[in-house]
Amino acid sequence: MNNKEFEDFFKDLDPMEEPKKDNIPEEEDDLVFSSFFKDETSSKKVPEEKPEKTDFEFEDEMFAPPPPEEEEEPVFVKKEPVYEEPKQEKKKPVQKVSESNAQKKRKKRLNTAYNWLLTIIWVSAVLAVSVFISSFALSSINDLVGFSKESKEIEITIPEGYGLSEIANLLEEKGIIDEPFTFEVYARVKNMETKLAPGTYKLNSNLGYDQIFQALKTKEVAKNVVKVNFYEGMTLREIAERLEENGVCGYDEFIEAAKTETFEYEFTSMMGTDENIYIKWEGYLFPDTYEFYTESSPRSVIAKFIDNFNNKFTAEYYERAKELGMTLEEVITLASVIQSEAAYMDDMEKVSSAFHNRLAPNSGLPYLQSDVTYFYYTENIKPFVDDPAASDAFLSAYYTYPNYRAGLPVGPICNPGMNAIKAALYPADTNYYFFVTDKEGNFYYGATQAEHDANVIKAGRG
Repeated sequence: MNNKEFEDFFKDLDPMEEPKKDNIPEEEDDLVFSSFFKDETSSKKVPEEKPEKTDFEFEDEMFAPPPPEEEEEPVFVKKEPVYEEPKQEKKKPVQKVSESNAQKKRKKRLNTAYNWLLTIIWVSAVLAVSVFISSFALSSINDLVGFSKESKEIEITIPEGYGLSEIANLLEEKGIIDEPFTFEVYARVKNMETKLAPGTYKLNSNLGYDQIFQALKTKEVAKNVVKVNFYEGMTLREIAERLEENGVCGYDEFIEAAKTETFEYEFTSMMGTDENIYIKWEGYLFPDTYEFYTESSPRSVIAKFIDNFNNKFTAEYYERAKELGMTLEEVITLASVIQSEAAYMDDMEKVSSAFHNRLAPNSGLPYLQSDVTYFYYTENIKPFVDDPAASDAFLSAYYTYPNYRAGLPVGPICNPGMNAIKAALYPADTNYYFFVTDKEGNFYYGATQAEHDANVIKAGRG
């Protein structure tokens, strides 16, 4: 039975009493029905305090409605917050840390892979270079001693004036050697770079370098060796005269070669190219003492001079010229004028200072006014030029007085020595713009025109 059925049952038992129900308080009503169905066995029990109810309560379990499952509700109520706490998004920071670590691991793997790649590339490059060097060294050694080379007789002609590099290239072209660079280095070590004579030879392709040297210098025996000294400040024509006097080569042939010959040196690209430069190699035939074979070719003789110049003009001087804003041609040209004006280092540096001051921008004195530039024209150019117009052009290119050439002459006027070159690069620090010499060669320097005029009188030049 459910509660409704119980209520209907009681109404049928006493219908007359129904009106009293409204007058009975709710609590009493509960007592009536509780006493009517009172369980005697439970009378001795301590009644449990229960909250007020609107429905009927029965202690008899047989007739009582099934109790609600009260235990399940608090269980869910109590467990729900506990269960759902881990589901809250409070774990997101942990997730972010986990993602960051993953990224770091990924980057670390990438860096490791990148480092391995670089290592592999570096090792490969080293191995490649090592293999190349080993191969080159082995080839050079075989070429040096003539090992494992085919035996074949080859005729070769070395022209007059050929340098070491040209001879090495010719030997390679003819199939006598395989490594011209190694040949050049070995020849220099053995001091053979200037001892390979021009001529026609028959050489075997399996010869070693030492055997080739012996074969190419056999014609040297018939030649005489002469030692010739060239002082600082000599002009190219004066050098040609001295060479001819000593039987090295002819004067005219040497002058012609000095005007036309070309050589493969790095500095040659820095030389002047003005069409009014009278002799191309003037200024670059470094003055020194040389040994020559008699009846040498002019080209081979010039090669000795300029090879010496190339060794003397070091990287320090190129750097200094760059600091001064000067080209190689300007340095050598200025040095040649200084060399022609002064003989001692102290005077060279002061003369250089006066020229540098005049050459400075806005100096007000743009002309060197150096007599030696005029003497170079009158002694080394004018007598050898038949065309008056060409002669006048050379005068305007070299003469450093007003109405002619401002600044430096178009090219060197002699072949300067090392002191003059250094003076051109490192002038004294003065305010001089003028200088004059007396008959004994003493110098008088002045900063103004008035001082210079007074010095001219002192020097006996007035």
